[in-house]
Amino acid sequence: MKKLMLEMMKEGGKDINDILDMPFAFFMELVDESNKKNVKKTHSMIDAFM
Repeated sequence: MKKLMLEMMKEGGKDINDILDMPFAFFMELVDESNKKNVKKTHSMIDAFM
């Protein structure tokens, strides 16, 4: 969450108070979306753990 907050402050010009005023459910959706970008998909289980 810290990474997303810092990213929003840099790119969006948001103040920390603006971020904290957001509804919690909306903020968690943003966190989930940012985590999905980092997932690498593989076709085999062996490749996934190497």
